[in-house]
Amino acid sequence: MNPLANKQTEKAEAFLSVSYKAGAYLPPDQGVVHDAVIITNTQFYITGFNATAATTFNLSENIIATTTLSDAITFDFKNTSRQNALSVLLKNGSWNGEIIFTRQAGKQLHFYTTASLINNNNTVVITSKLITEDNSKNQSPIVQADETFFSLFMAKSKTGCWIYDEKDFIVFANPAYTDSTGFEGNPIGKHISEIFPAKLAEKLIARNKETFKKNKAQITEHSLTRPDGTVIHFVSNIFIFKTADGKRYIGGQAIDVTDRKNSEEQIKKIHERFTYAVNATSEAVWDLDLQNNEIYRSDAFYKISGYTKEQVAGDLNWWFNKIHPEDKDRVKKSFEKDLLDGKRNWEDEYRFQYADGTYRNIADKGFAIYDGGKPVRLIGAIQDITERKKLEAQLLAEQVKKQKLINQATIEAQEKERGMISAELHDNVNQLLMSARLHIGAAKKSDIQEELLNKASDYLLQAVEEIRSLSKRLNTSIVKSVGLEQSIFDITRNMKQFNDITVTVDIDKDVIDKLTQEQQLVVFRIIQEQSNNIIKYSRAAAATFSLTEKNNQCCLVISDNGIGFDKAKQKANGIGFINIFNRIDAYNGKVEIITYPDNGCTLNISMPYVV
Repeated sequence: MNPLANKQTEKAEAFLSVSYKAGAYLPPDQGVVHDAVIITNTQFYITGFNATAATTFNLSENIIATTTLSDAITFDFKNTSRQNALSVLLKNGSWNGEIIFTRQAGKQLHFYTTASLINNNNTVVITSKLITEDNSKNQSPIVQADETFFSLFMAKSKTGCWIYDEKDFIVFANPAYTDSTGFEGNPIGKHISEIFPAKLAEKLIARNKETFKKNKAQITEHSLTRPDGTVIHFVSNIFIFKTADGKRYIGGQAIDVTDRKNSEEQIKKIHERFTYAVNATSEAVWDLDLQNNEIYRSDAFYKISGYTKEQVAGDLNWWFNKIHPEDKDRVKKSFEKDLLDGKRNWEDEYRFQYADGTYRNIADKGFAIYDGGKPVRLIGAIQDITERKKLEAQLLAEQVKKQKLINQATIEAQEKERGMISAELHDNVNQLLMSARLHIGAAKKSDIQEELLNKASDYLLQAVEEIRSLSKRLNTSIVKSVGLEQSIFDITRNMKQFNDITVTVDIDKDVIDKLTQEQQLVVFRIIQEQSNNIIKYSRAAAATFSLTEKNNQCCLVISDNGIGFDKAKQKANGIGFINIFNRIDAYNGKVEIITYPDNGCTLNISMPYVV
C-alpha cells in the first residue's frame, strides 16, 4: 500500500477518533475539556499549545519561543530516561510513553504522551492524555492528535486535502482545497455536486464509488474549469479508512499539475507542428546524437529510400557504408573536418544506395550543436536531387551542343564571308579592272583614244564603288558612323537598284534611340543577312522592313512575297538563320519564322531594351 496513503489515513483516523467530551480525568475545578497539545521546535523551545495544555500545565503566552519545554514544565519519564526518549524520537520520528507531571502543590499526575516529528523534522508535536489510577494498567495506548494541531497542519498545507463520506458529502476540507475549487463559502457539509461542475462531479462520484467497492487506494487525474473560466489540472491520491465507530471515509490530496500539463500541451503542439512540417516537405529530417552515435530519421527517409525501419541501423556507420565508394571518403573527411573546425553548418552532395540497390544523388545539410567546444548533436535533412542532376546534365549537354553549333556557324560564316569577298573581287571588281585595262590598252593604238579612255575611267569608277560597297558591308563601325537608319536605307537602295525588288521601309526613330550601339549593330546585321537571303533565294518582287515598338520592346519585321519554304521539310537551320537566332538570343529576344510554300516568308523578331 502507498506509504503516503497510510500516513494520511493515520492522521485522519486520529483526528476523527479524538474525543471532545468534557475531561473526565481531571477534577471539575480544573476546567479541562481537551487533551493537552504542545508544539516545539527541535531545540524544544515551545512555539504553541492549546487551551487544555495551558490549563493543565499552567502555561502562558509569554513563554512562546522564549522558554524550553523542560523549563516550563516539571516532569519525569517513567520506565525510561530523557536521553533514551530523545534518541527514539530522532531515530523513529516518534516516541510514546508515560510521563509524571508534578504540580506546584506537589501533586503528581500521570500522562500517556506521544511526541512526533513533522514538517520535514523541524517541528515536534507532543500530545498528553491523563491516566487515572484505575485505568493506568489496562488502557491500550492510542496515538491521538488534537483538533488544533490537525487544523494548523492542514491550514498551512499548499496541497488540497479533503475527506468524503460514503454519500459523497464533504466531511473535511482544508483552505487549499477550497481555493483550488473556486467555491465561495465553507464546503464542509456540502455534496460534491454542489462544489464541482456537473460532468466533473459525476466523474468524482463514480471514482469514489469504485474506490469504496475495491477498497483500494488509487491515483486519478482530472481537470476543473473554475467560475472565472481558468482551467486547472490536478492529480489526486485517494484512500479509504475507517473510524472507531466503523464508518468508512475517503481521504485524499490533490496536487496542482496545471503548469506541467500546460507544458506538456505546448510540447505536444510543438511536436505536432514539427511532424506536419516534416510531412509537408520532401526532405527527410535526421537528428544525430554524436555522444551516443544514434540517429533519428523521419518517416520521409523510409518513404524515399525504400528501407524499412528494421533494415536501418541507428548509427552513423550504417549511413557511411551506404554512400557510393567513390564518394564515401570525401564525404566522411568533409564531415569530420567541419566538426573539428567548429563549423555550425555542414553540407555535401553524394550518391547514396537505396533499398533497391540503385544509387541516387543526395543533397545533405546539417546544423551542429556544440557543448564546451565539443560537437554533441547534429540536426539536418536530406533531399533526393537525382532528377535535378539529370536536368543539369541535360542542360549542360544542350549548352555544349549549342556552343558547338555557334562555333561551327561562326567558322562557316567566316568562310562564307571570305568566299563572298573573293567572289565580289573576282566577279565584279576584277572584271571591271580588266575591262578598264583593255580599254586603256586599245586607246594607245586607236583613233578614238579619248572615247576609250573615258570608258576605261567609267569602269574604274564602278570598281571603286564596288570596293566601297563591299567595305561598308564588312565594316562593323558603319552603323556608328552613319547611323542605323541610313545603313538600313543603303541596304534597301541596293536591293532596288541592283535586284529590281520593290522595298517598303517603316522605321521608328524613337526605337533606334532606345537601342544601345550593340543592339543597333545586331539589327543592322540581321537586316543585312535577311536581305541577302531574299535576294539569293526568295525570288521575291517586293519586301518590307519594319522597325517599331510593341509591348515595350523593339520589334523588327522583315517580310517578302517570294516562294517561301516548308518548315516541316526544310528547317531554318542555315548559317544565316543560325546567326540571326544567336544574335537575338544574346539579348534575351525571340525569333519567329512564318512561311509557307509559294506564300513568302516573314521574320518576326522581338528584343527587350537594355536598361
